[in-house]
This record gives sequence, C-alpha cells and structure tokens, in this order.
Amino acid sequence: MTEQERDKQIREEIRRAKAAPRRKGRPRRILIFVLVLAVLLGAAGFAAFHASGGMDRLRRLLTYTKTQQDGDGRMELFRFDSDRTARYETLGDSLLSVSTTRALLLGKEGEEIWSQTLDFKNPAIAVGAKTAAVYDVGGTSLFLVDAGGLVRDMSDETGNGVLSVSLNASDTLALTTLKSGCRSSVTAFNASGAPQFIFNSSEHYVSDACVLGDNRHLAAVTLGETDGLFASTLSVYSFDSEQPVSTTTLGGSMVYALEDFGSALAVLQDDRLTVFDPDGSLSGSCRYEYPYLRAGTAAGSGFVTLLLSRYRTGGAMRLVTVGADGEPMGRLDVRGEVLDVSAAGHYVAVLYGDSLTVYTETLTEYATLTGTDFARRVFLRADGTAMLLGASRSWLYVP
Repeated sequence: MTEQERDKQIREEIRRAKAAPRRKGRPRRILIFVLVLAVLLGAAGFAAFHASGGMDRLRRLLTYTKTQQDGDGRMELFRFDSDRTARYETLGDSLLSVSTTRALLLGKEGEEIWSQTLDFKNPAIAVGAKTAAVYDVGGTSLFLVDAGGLVRDMSDETGNGVLSVSLNASDTLALTTLKSGCRSSVTAFNASGAPQFIFNSSEHYVSDACVLGDNRHLAAVTLGETDGLFASTLSVYSFDSEQPVSTTTLGGSMVYALEDFGSALAVLQDDRLTVFDPDGSLSGSCRYEYPYLRAGTAAGSGFVTLLLSRYRTGGAMRLVTVGADGEPMGRLDVRGEVLDVSAAGHYVAVLYGDSLTVYTETLTEYATLTGTDFARRVFLRADGTAMLLGASRSWLYVP
C-alpha cells in the first residue's frame, strides 16, 4: 500500500468515525426533543386542567363515587334536633353544633361522637384546621374538640370571661379574656395546649385577636380614643418581644373581624378591607364599592369574600373577592335573596332563596343546584363540595 493510499484510508476512517455519531445521535436528539415537547405540553395541559377545576372534579369522582346521590348530586348527611339557639360549623367531615343548653359533635356517619350539657348565654364556635373551640361569649366555659371528640377543657384559662377565640390554619389558638389587674388579656396556645405568648392590655379593651399564619406573630385590635375621638388600633406582636412590632390606628372605623388567610391578615372594617403582612406592614386596602357590608371575610385560599349592598335594606347587592394585595379578584352583581356565603379552597358558594351556586375565586359560575328552599346555611369544602344545612337535616352537594 502506497503512502497516498494509506493517507486516503486514514482520512476515510476518520470521516466514518465522525459521521457515525451524527447518524446515531440524530434520532436520539429528535426523541429527546419530542419528550421535552410532550413534558411542556403536559405541564401546560395540567395547569389548564387544574385552573379549570379539573383536579377537583377528579378528586370528587374518586372520593364520592360510591356514595348514594340523587339526580342532582345530593346525598343526605346528618339528622339532628331543631334548635333556633344553635350555632353550627363543620369540622372536617363532622358537624359541630352548640346551643344555650348543649354541644354536640356528629361523625360523618351521623353518629354522636361527643356531647356536653351547657348553660350558655351566648354560644359560639371558632374553627381551625383540625380542631374547634366551643365557648360562651362573656362566660367562663371553653372546650376544644377535634373529629374524635373532646381534646381538652380550657375553662380554667378563661379568667373573668371570654371576649373572643380564634384558631388559625395550624390550630394555634388566640384566647382573649377579661382579666383582673388589667382591662383584658390575650394568650396564644399552640396545638398541644402550651402557652406561647401572653399580652396584657392595661389601658384599652381588646375586641379581637388572632395568631398569624407564621405562628410567630399575634395581631390584636384594641378599642379606645385618639385625640378625643373613638379609634380602633391594630397592634402586631412578635412572640419573642413584649413590645409591638407595629401599631396602626384605624381612625373612627369599626373593626368587625380579623381573618388570617395564607400569608396575610385581613382586617374587616365598616368601610373597607385592609390587608397587612405578618410583620404588620400595610399590604393593600379595598374600599367598599357599595357602602353597606352585609357579610364578609369568608376566606378561601388566598382571598376573602365580601357581600356588599347599595342600600341598608333590600336588593342591589354585589359580591367581591379580594386577594392578598387588597385588589379585587372578581365582582358579581347579585339580584336575588342571599341567605349565606361560604368560601374554601378556590371556590365561593352563595346560597340564594331557592338555589345554590358555586363560583370560582374570580366569581365565574362553576356549578348550580336548584330547589334548595329547605336550606338556611351552606358550608363549602376545599374540593368544591358544599354541605347544605336545613332545620333538622343536612345534605352534601357534589358538583
């Protein structure tokens, strides 16, 4: 073999060596491209499926496929004695009621799990994630329950009387009481019942308090005077300091409720909804489009719901959902009679005089059930199902 032929052979082998990976790699690169494209399309499809409520539909299909429902998607849940003094709340799959004479917890099969004879003047319930507090406003009785029954009797912690009780999403409890030696006191208890923080107010009464979602801050509203005028003051405390990290005077505006939702605190006032970050800094504010508040702070996942009215009585109402930045997410003009509003997850349920409509958080209609004139309350669940409560029975609606 000549030198020229040897060089030609070497060049040919080099050419084949370089060309072979390209011939083998090209199909591989095409396959990788197709797989990546499929993943991206799948992710986009999943996001759209989730945004449209598809995941909740699938979850409901798997959860309630064996339940006995009528043609409208209803199934009876509970039967109970009618009591006009009773307050009702749902605790997971259970129904909790408290009246002036009795507290009752019914399990998901309708069985009695816990019962307590009471002598209450003003019965009330506060609900967290897995526990609920049954108490008497102005009285000294306080019971903490979960789906299994009584967790603990906290009546020894109520001082001279209970002013308010709240539970956050971690079941951290804020108890506001009248207390000797000061006007009022707030104590935060963790889910195990251990005190985490105590705030005594010597100058003003505390009307409401709650532990924020980070479980490191407590917000309290006090009533008093500023420059000779009535004013509500919001103070936020860190668990590691006796001094407030922030104080905000809310002027002459009355504070109706505090609502911890996600990473924000909603303060419901008589003329606006104000949103604060956990450190007490202002996040946003939404002044009411209609001047009269009918119902508010039904909290979902990252939003709160307001029912506003143009007039003191009568119709011309507007439903508004407000996000954590204080900006409206959805608006809906309501013409019919509204009996109750509930929110959970990414949904809002509105119980009208003869129907129930479930909306998304932007107030787009999601599902409707007619013939609900038997119901007086609605309790929405995060998966979009709703429990309808009548005078002595309740039903679950599965969209």
